[in-house]
Amino acid sequence: MKVYVLCSYGDSLNDPSISTDYQEIYEKMEKSYKMVLEDVYQTEEEKEYTYISGYSARAVIHGDWLEWSITELELTLPPQYDIRKIKQT
Repeated sequence: MKVYVLCSYGDSLNDPSISTDYQEIYEKMEKSYKMVLEDVYQTEEEKEYTYISGYSARAVIHGDWLEWSITELELTLPPQYDIRKIKQT
């Protein structure tokens, strides 16, 4: 099973978001990225370093760098916890 972890950091590391749905995690990152840039003035140089892509994003505002990163992890459960193999009674 794949698990996706979204971490964001600027001055400090924020609490991560975790989901088995990549699209859900990407939308959280995109929403946060857009909120940070809403009604903000950036210099041309800051705009050059600001981006969003499939697994990461960066916003540079007044010299401060805010970053987001999605990590994909493979989670393997022991057989006794694998719900696909547990018989229903």
